[in-house]
Amino acid sequence: MEDSDEADSIELTSQGAGTYWYLPPETFVIGHQPPKISSKVDVWSIGVILYQCLYGKRPFGHEQTQAKILEENTILKATEVNFPSKPSVSSVAQDFIRRCLQYRKEERADVHELAKHELFRPRGQKSSSSSSSSQPPTSPSPSQM
Repeated sequence: MEDSDEADSIELTSQGAGTYWYLPPETFVIGHQPPKISSKVDVWSIGVILYQCLYGKRPFGHEQTQAKILEENTILKATEVNFPSKPSVSSVAQDFIRRCLQYRKEERADVHELAKHELFRPRGQKSSSSSSSSQPPTSPSPSQM
Protein backbone atom coordinates (compact mmCIF):
# COMPACT_ATOMS: atom_id res chain seq x y z
CA MET A 1 0.00 0.00 0.00
CA GLU A 2 1.32 3.44 -0.87
CA ASP A 3 2.04 6.05 1.77
CA SER A 4 -0.81 8.57 1.55
CA ASP A 5 1.56 11.56 1.53
CA GLU A 6 3.37 10.13 -1.47
CA ALA A 7 0.14 9.25 -3.23
CA ASP A 8 -1.34 12.72 -2.71
CA SER A 9 1.69 14.90 -3.40
CA ILE A 10 4.91 14.90 -5.33
CA GLU A 11 8.01 17.03 -5.24
CA LEU A 12 7.99 19.84 -7.74
CA THR A 13 10.85 19.47 -10.17
CA SER A 14 12.88 22.39 -11.45
CA GLN A 15 11.70 21.55 -14.96
CA GLY A 16 8.02 22.04 -14.15
CA ALA A 17 5.27 20.84 -16.43
CA GLY A 18 2.57 22.63 -18.34
CA THR A 19 2.20 26.16 -19.61
CA TYR A 20 2.39 28.94 -17.05
CA TRP A 21 -1.13 30.32 -17.62
CA TYR A 22 -2.57 27.05 -16.28
CA LEU A 23 -0.23 26.43 -13.32
CA PRO A 24 -1.17 27.48 -9.76
CA PRO A 25 0.87 29.82 -7.56
CA GLU A 26 2.52 27.05 -5.51
CA THR A 27 4.33 25.79 -8.62
CA PHE A 28 6.14 29.13 -8.92
CA VAL A 29 7.49 29.17 -5.36
CA ILE A 30 11.24 28.62 -5.21
CA GLY A 31 13.50 28.03 -2.25
CA HIS A 32 15.75 25.56 -0.47
CA GLN A 33 13.00 23.00 -0.03
CA PRO A 34 10.89 22.43 -3.12
CA PRO A 35 7.17 22.76 -2.37
CA LYS A 36 4.91 19.74 -2.43
CA ILE A 37 2.21 19.75 -5.05
CA SER A 38 -0.94 17.65 -5.21
CA SER A 39 -3.89 17.00 -7.48
CA LYS A 40 -5.08 20.49 -6.53
CA VAL A 41 -2.67 21.66 -9.25
CA ASP A 42 -5.06 20.06 -11.73
CA VAL A 43 -8.08 21.63 -10.01
CA TRP A 44 -6.49 25.06 -10.61
CA SER A 45 -6.02 24.16 -14.27
CA ILE A 46 -9.69 23.13 -14.53
CA GLY A 47 -10.67 26.56 -13.20
CA VAL A 48 -8.46 28.35 -15.72
CA ILE A 49 -9.79 26.26 -18.61
CA LEU A 50 -13.45 26.74 -17.63
CA TYR A 51 -12.88 30.49 -17.19
CA GLN A 52 -11.26 30.65 -20.62
CA CYS A 53 -14.11 28.66 -22.21
CA LEU A 54 -16.74 30.97 -20.71
CA TYR A 55 -15.00 34.35 -21.05
CA GLY A 56 -12.72 33.82 -24.04
CA LYS A 57 -9.56 34.78 -22.16
CA ARG A 58 -7.38 33.46 -19.37
CA PRO A 59 -8.03 34.77 -15.86
CA PHE A 60 -4.38 35.65 -15.19
CA GLY A 61 -1.72 36.87 -17.63
CA HIS A 62 -4.04 36.59 -20.63
CA GLU A 63 -2.00 38.80 -22.97
CA GLN A 64 1.39 37.99 -21.47
CA THR A 65 4.05 35.68 -22.81
CA GLN A 66 5.34 32.91 -20.57
CA ALA A 67 8.58 34.87 -20.13
CA LYS A 68 6.61 37.93 -18.98
CA ILE A 69 4.57 35.83 -16.55
CA LEU A 70 7.82 34.69 -14.91
CA GLU A 71 9.43 38.12 -15.02
CA GLU A 72 6.43 39.86 -13.43
CA ASN A 73 5.43 37.02 -11.07
CA THR A 74 1.93 37.23 -12.53
CA ILE A 75 0.66 33.96 -11.12
CA LEU A 76 2.26 34.53 -7.71
CA LYS A 77 0.30 37.80 -7.58
CA ALA A 78 -2.96 36.14 -8.72
CA THR A 79 -4.58 36.23 -5.29
CA GLU A 80 -8.17 36.63 -6.49
CA VAL A 81 -10.06 35.88 -9.68
CA ASN A 82 -12.19 38.67 -11.16
CA PHE A 83 -15.12 38.10 -13.46
CA PRO A 84 -16.01 40.47 -16.31
CA SER A 85 -19.64 41.59 -16.55
CA LYS A 86 -19.91 40.27 -20.11
CA PRO A 87 -20.73 37.63 -21.07
CA SER A 88 -23.27 36.91 -18.37
CA VAL A 89 -22.22 33.79 -16.46
CA SER A 90 -24.23 32.24 -13.63
CA SER A 91 -23.15 32.80 -10.05
CA VAL A 92 -23.02 29.00 -9.70
CA ALA A 93 -20.42 28.71 -12.48
CA GLN A 94 -18.48 31.65 -11.04
CA ASP A 95 -18.49 29.99 -7.61
CA PHE A 96 -17.18 26.76 -9.14
CA ILE A 97 -14.35 28.66 -10.85
CA ARG A 98 -13.60 30.65 -7.70
CA ARG A 99 -13.30 27.40 -5.70
CA CYS A 100 -10.86 26.05 -8.31
CA LEU A 101 -8.78 29.23 -8.34
CA GLN A 102 -8.24 29.70 -4.61
CA TYR A 103 -4.75 31.11 -4.20
CA ARG A 104 -3.86 28.96 -1.19
CA LYS A 105 -4.00 25.29 -2.10
CA GLU A 106 -5.26 24.50 1.40
CA GLU A 107 -8.39 26.55 0.61
CA ARG A 108 -8.79 25.21 -2.94
CA ALA A 109 -11.46 22.57 -3.52
CA ASP A 110 -10.39 19.07 -4.35
CA VAL A 111 -11.93 16.87 -7.03
CA HIS A 112 -14.28 15.19 -4.53
CA GLU A 113 -15.65 18.54 -3.38
CA LEU A 114 -16.04 19.78 -6.95
CA ALA A 115 -17.99 16.65 -7.91
CA LYS A 116 -20.59 17.64 -5.30
CA HIS A 117 -20.77 21.26 -6.45
CA GLU A 118 -24.14 22.73 -7.36
CA LEU A 119 -22.91 23.14 -10.95
CA PHE A 120 -23.30 19.37 -11.40
CA ARG A 121 -26.73 19.02 -9.82
CA PRO A 122 -29.86 18.88 -11.96
CA ARG A 123 -31.57 22.25 -12.21
CA GLY A 124 -33.86 22.98 -9.32
CA GLN A 125 -32.18 20.45 -7.05
CA LYS A 126 -30.64 22.26 -4.10
CA SER A 127 -29.20 19.29 -2.23
CA SER A 128 -28.62 15.57 -2.58
CA SER A 129 -31.70 13.58 -3.59
CA SER A 130 -31.70 11.69 -0.29
CA SER A 131 -32.18 14.86 1.74
CA SER A 132 -34.78 17.59 1.67
CA SER A 133 -32.49 20.02 3.50
CA SER A 134 -31.26 23.12 1.72
CA GLN A 135 -27.80 22.65 3.24
CA PRO A 136 -24.95 21.98 0.80
CA PRO A 137 -23.40 18.51 0.91
CA THR A 138 -20.66 18.00 3.45
CA SER A 139 -17.09 17.42 2.40
CA PRO A 140 -15.80 13.90 2.84
CA SER A 141 -13.74 13.32 5.96
CA PRO A 142 -10.04 12.57 5.43
CA SER A 143 -10.76 8.90 6.16
CA GLN A 144 -13.21 8.77 3.24
CA MET A 145 -10.72 10.10 0.70
